[in-house]
Amino acid sequence: MNIQNSKIYVFILITLIAILFTNSYFDYEQSLIFGGSDGISYYEISKNAPFISDIPLKPIHAERFFFSYLIGIISKITQIEIYLLFRIFTFILIISINYYLIVFLKKYDKKFIFIILALLLFNLNPYQTRFYIANPLIITDLFFILGSIMSINGIDNKNKKHFYIGLVIASLARQSAIAIIISIFLIKVMRKDKFFISKLELIYSLLIFILIYLMGFVYSKIGVQNISHTDIYLVHFFGIFQENVSIEKIIIFIIWPFLSFSPLILFFIFFIKKNIKNFKDNLEVNFFVLFYCLLVIAQPIFSGVEMSGKNIIRLSSFAFLPILIFLTINFNLKEHKNLKIFLFIVILVVWTCHPTFSKFKFLESIKF
Repeated sequence: MNIQNSKIYVFILITLIAILFTNSYFDYEQSLIFGGSDGISYYEISKNAPFISDIPLKPIHAERFFFSYLIGIISKITQIEIYLLFRIFTFILIISINYYLIVFLKKYDKKFIFIILALLLFNLNPYQTRFYIANPLIITDLFFILGSIMSINGIDNKNKKHFYIGLVIASLARQSAIAIIISIFLIKVMRKDKFFISKLELIYSLLIFILIYLMGFVYSKIGVQNISHTDIYLVHFFGIFQENVSIEKIIIFIIWPFLSFSPLILFFIFFIKKNIKNFKDNLEVNFFVLFYCLLVIAQPIFSGVEMSGKNIIRLSSFAFLPILIFLTINFNLKEHKNLKIFLFIVILVVWTCHPTFSKFKFLESIKF
């Protein structure tokens, strides 16, 4: 077991080093062009910390001020350039997320090849690693992913401390943490006293989210605004009902998330035994993951084609790791041949060669 653990950590180290050497590294201006336009707000928050930004910020970005504000204060104390600090924290968060994925894989005693394929699925997904390394200003997404995985780990182990730490991190990162609150409320309705979180603790969870949201709301109201909270939230939650777009654009919009999820689907088809055997033994964490994934994927869809655009790939990918964890908990590998494994790894290697976020440009001609 110790030898296998060593092999896993050596493998993940080599994988991450390979990604770092082949990744694109955008400067500030490039990051705003290639998918990181939200970074304007986060950079301004950091630059002005410990004071309030003096330029107009979108309220929905200003409400997520905490981690950018913290990085700004660390920059002032250490004299490390802000953009570099964002990149350093990006590396730390990717390593931390990998750690929690390995925790799940080892807990459910998965075969070595299952662990390797799962780690490759996450790390070679350009929308899980490469995008954030290239665009470090969108670091709040990584904090959100880490918080959500910690919450899932807390529910899986019935560890309230881990659950609440994850909830706090996710809530500080994005308002989408409301998906965690809704999910545990739904589980409580279904499981009643069997759920390890009591009714009072559900109320505490909701209060934690509300207090963190109000803290962000106050920060956003103190700063300069160029759009009202009401307007931005109406678009984010009901944009799909306010726009008039062609069927062609809607179809392309629906296809975009498959740029992130296709290898995960292929992994299920190629390697996963279809008999689900542990679902009833892990009802709470399974229901949580299903509710949570449904909610986070629904949000960019409800924002609509014009509001979400290609960001639907990144936003729907918040569900990628929870779905991978769901497969880890409930399924085992089929009998497989080395040729199939080799073919799948080749597909993953091609998949990670994103023409924008990696140094490889041979897929440039099929961008759409």
